[in-house]
Order: sequence, then structure tokens, then C-alpha cells
Amino acid sequence: MTDIRLHLSSILSCIKRNLTQPDALALLRAELRQLLPQSYGLGSGRLCNERQQLSSRVDLVLYDRTIESMLMREEEGIFDIRQALVTVQLADTLDTAGLEALLRVTASTKTLLPERKLEEILATQRPARRLGKFFPLGIIAFRALKDTQTQSQEVLALLLDASLKRQKMLSRPDFLLAQGHGLFYRNPVLDGIPFVQSTIHISRTLESDKAYTCYVCKRNYTHHHFFYERLCLQCGDLNYVKRAIPGDLTGRIALVTGARIKIGYATALRLLRAGARVIATTRFPYDAARRYSREPDFQKWRDRLHIYGLDFRSLPVLEQFINYLSSAYPGLDILINNAAQTVKQPPSAYAALLAGERAELSAEQRLLVERSQAVLPPVAFMMQDGEEPFRALLAPAGSSAKEAPPVAQEEVGPLAVAEQNSWTARLADISLTEMLEVQVVNVTAPFLLISRLRPLMKRSQFPHRFIVNVTATEGQFAQKKRGTHPHTNMAKAALNMLTHSSAEELAADSLYMNSVDPGWISLQTPVDIQDEHLILPLDLVDAAARVCDPIFQGIVDGKLTYGHFYKDYVSVPW
Repeated sequence: MTDIRLHLSSILSCIKRNLTQPDALALLRAELRQLLPQSYGLGSGRLCNERQQLSSRVDLVLYDRTIESMLMREEEGIFDIRQALVTVQLADTLDTAGLEALLRVTASTKTLLPERKLEEILATQRPARRLGKFFPLGIIAFRALKDTQTQSQEVLALLLDASLKRQKMLSRPDFLLAQGHGLFYRNPVLDGIPFVQSTIHISRTLESDKAYTCYVCKRNYTHHHFFYERLCLQCGDLNYVKRAIPGDLTGRIALVTGARIKIGYATALRLLRAGARVIATTRFPYDAARRYSREPDFQKWRDRLHIYGLDFRSLPVLEQFINYLSSAYPGLDILINNAAQTVKQPPSAYAALLAGERAELSAEQRLLVERSQAVLPPVAFMMQDGEEPFRALLAPAGSSAKEAPPVAQEEVGPLAVAEQNSWTARLADISLTEMLEVQVVNVTAPFLLISRLRPLMKRSQFPHRFIVNVTATEGQFAQKKRGTHPHTNMAKAALNMLTHSSAEELAADSLYMNSVDPGWISLQTPVDIQDEHLILPLDLVDAAARVCDPIFQGIVDGKLTYGHFYKDYVSVPW
């Protein structure tokens, strides 16, 4: 008798190849007879256990002829469960009810087995022995569901997952092929993967000939996740489940800096949709107001969004803003230091944004920025690069914000990264102006916000408050550096040290501070050296989910952590 594992991949390929043919079952039988050794038998019928209990009828039974049948009766079409290796159910197009019926047929074969415990199966180290505990393996294959109105693989994968999860774990099929939809399920326990609530384990490929490296765990994989191109099934499932908003933040007040575009924008939306009131800062408030107002659910949370226009490189204006928050708001529950200068754009990149800041807003949009206009000076946009910005950066705390000189332009969000920028620059290539600006925006501003807003956060009506410093692996000492953009590496390292140094002190006041790497969601390299075929592993929803995870973990699950550097939802070395 040969090991069934040697033939399982070929059996699945045969099923996939013949499923769309008019007489799929007959063709499959014929091909399997040619493929498999004579020690394997093929038939159709029902399975029976030693208690004479019968399963529903299955289309195809693959059994081991070398095992003697102990059945009391030898009727044709009745197979001893101890001989059965694989059962196959085939269908062309079917509706959801038909799929549920096929799942019940497979479940009827699984329930004939002696009671098994999932924990014991997972503890089995040898793959062959673990596989044997699932005999007969259940395979369901169909071409398409005809009662679904969507062609979205994501939606269809969730529909299949819901159907599978209506069955007990050990009664589910081990393989499910939705061939017309390009979706394939494989029992994760066969691979020794623990089944948890987040487990979906549905891929877009039955199996790839090429091995890929997972962005998160760095292990190789051959099955492409139904949603993620560059994550293995296990990491893809966890990241996908994390995209959902897990808790209610009604009544809480959050401050998100740099909230006009990208990570800050997605994070502010996540908090708004969870019920929080959000204070959003940006250097282009009119553009931010237009962006938020275009969201399909804007009417649900527009009254909870307050947009303030200020440039963190003007420290007197930042101090004025901090003083205003302390007097105007009853408390602060969440502080997310996201604003950052990474690469500097040329003045020409700002023409459209500057024109937008001078154009009129709609009445609804004006309501979003009216508080900012009442208490803060207009953001000063235009200024030539040079030594002049330092007068703003180093202005004394008590000086008037209106008297402070204007500062350089904001990094452009949705525009293409310039053909040349400091992301590839080395130590001698970076101007003093840019180096200082990066430190002020990425380090000094968060330092001021955390230290000066601490009393406001302590006034919160909620017992636990949260600070998230959005960082990156560029500031991680445990990771090798290439020598480029040292000024941004310095800034992120300093921000990490702020978390590392002060988190314990803040935790004494129930202020829980962590650093979070939002993941790889954008390119900073100059346009002329970007790989046009590169697929980024994550998107903005993933980034926002990572940023907010310590908050929801604390509020929903009671896991109040502090002083950590989180990457991909786990704590990593500094």
C-alpha cells in the first residue's frame, strides 16, 4: 500500500481538470484508475461503521483494498469506513442550499468515525499520522454558485467560509474547490495549523508551482490567500479578520495628527466609524474637508469630526493649539502621533493643493474647519528653502504664532513621489533644513503633544487612555540599515526611544503608550527607480488596523499593554 499523500495532489488536479466536462464523474473515475495503484479501489455508495450506521450516498469513494472489510453485510455500494481514504462530491452549478446539502453529505461520513479531539490531532507531530486521523478525507468540488449576485472573490470567499463554519470543525470537508470562482479551501489542521476564530484558509490557487515568501512570517507558501497577494494563508487570515472594526468607541475623543491622507486619514476614518469624536490635524484643512465629505458614510459621523489646520514646524502655533485643546475639550482618550515628514517635495508639486486652500468650501465642509479658523492663524504655505525656517523652529514658546515666520510646504500626499528625493540620499546629501524639519515634525511635535496633553488625557471620563506613536522599522536598531535617509531613521529611532523611556511613567496614570509600525503600504523611492510590477503587501485599511490595534485590544479585550514596539500585531525588539 502506498502513502495516500503521494497521490493527493494528483487526485485534486484530476478533479479540477474534469469538473467542467459533461460527464465529469465517469471521466474522473477513468483517469484515477489509470493514475492510482491497483491497491486502491473506486466506487460509489455509502459508508458504514462497525455499529452498522450509514452515511449519505457519495459520488465517489476511494478505498484501500489491502484492508479487510469487517462488515456483517457485503451489499454492493456499502463501504467499510475503515477502508475509506477519500470521498468526493461533484457538482456543476448549484445554489447555496445545494452547497449546504453537499456539506451535510460529507459530514455524514465524518460522524461515522470514533469521537476525536482536535487538540490531540494537532499534537500529532507526524504529518502522515495526522492525515490518517481525518480519513476518509472529504472533497467537494463544484463549478459555480448560481444564486450569488457578485463576482467578488472576497465576498464569495466569505460566503464559503460562513457555510463551512456552520459545520462542526471535524465534520467539514478537507478540501472544497469552487473552481469557477477560483477559490479553494484546505483543512488547516492537515498542515498542523491550529484552528482559531480567524481561520478561513481559502486560497486563490489550488497549489502554485512556485514558492513565495510571506511578508509577515517570512515562511514560504504555495497557496495564494483569497485577499492578499503576498501573505501566506495563516497570516492572511489574521490580517483579514483584523480589518473589521472590533469595538465601540462612542463617547471617546481622539486626536490624530497628519490626518489628511494615507495612514492618518484611514486611521481617523476607523475611529470615526467606531463611534469616536476625532480631532484631525493637517497643513491643508480645506483639502482634508473635501476628502472626508466624499466618504459614502460622511453623514453618519460628520458632526464628530473637527479638522484643524496647522504646521508642526511652527512650534508656537503647535503650543497655541495644545493650549486651546486643553481648554476647549473635556478630556482626551486617544492620541495618535502619525504626522511625519519623510521626503521633501518641490514647491511646484503644491500648485493644485494651494489653489484648493484658496477656493470656497460647501456649507457642510465649512463646518468641519470652523473651529480651526476661529482659534488658529491660517497656515503659511509659501516660503523659499534656506535658513529662514529655523526662526520658526526655534521661536520661544511665549512668542505670538501670528508673528512667527512662515515655514516650508507640506509633503504632498496623493501626488507621485518626485524623480529625485532624499529617500535614497546619504549623510552628506541631506540639507540642514530638511534634517531639522524631519526631527521637529517626527520627534519634537509628538514630545510636546504627549507631555503637554497629559493633564487633558487624565481628565477623560474613561479609566484607560491610549497613545500610539506611528513608527517604522527604519527606526529599529534590531534591523540592518543600508545607509540611506539617515535623518528619517534618526527621527523614528528617537520616537521609539520616547515610547521606550516614558511608557512606564505614563502607565501609572492609566495612559498606555506604544509604538506601532503600520506596515509597507506605500513607496518612498524616487519614481525613476520604482519597480512598476511591485505589489505592496498591505493597504491603508491594514495600516489603520495595526495603528488602532493596541487601543481595541485594551478596550475590548482588556489587554492593557505599554512600552512595546508592535509590528504585524506582535511585539518585536527595539
